Amino acid sequence: MSAVQTITGYTHINIVIDDLEAAHAFYIDTLGFEVLPRPDFPGFGGAWYRIGQMALHLSLADEMPDLKGSFPHLAFHIPSDDFDSTIDSLKSAGIEFLGDTMRREDLGVPVRAIFCKDPAGNPIEFTDVGPFED
Repeated sequence: MSAVQTITGYTHINIVIDDLEAAHAFYIDTLGFEVLPRPDFPGFGGAWYRIGQMALHLSLADEMPDLKGSFPHLAFHIPSDDFDSTIDSLKSAGIEFLGDTMRREDLGVPVRAIFCKDPAGNPIEFTDVGPFED
């Protein structure tokens, strides 16, 4: 089964910003997005917004030393039942991942995530939203 058959949609788009107040004014006040609660990620600030079914994550550039100030990425959802086999299929197809699958909690919801890069070097995140059976 190809990854295309198991990706059910995107979960969010992340862009890097340098001024949180200006971004808030633009996305909230001008465009009408609503604020979403954001976990307190150690090491970098930002904000999460939503309009309709679209989620937008903003990351502060100057607070992301490990990422050298740039981490725009797409995040694709893979259902729990297909997550491991899809990642294994991508690895078998020659996709190189940037580390192992991470587990974290986003607002109390368990998430598994793993990153790779597309041919142009753009980071791609594959996510699975729990609960998980270990």
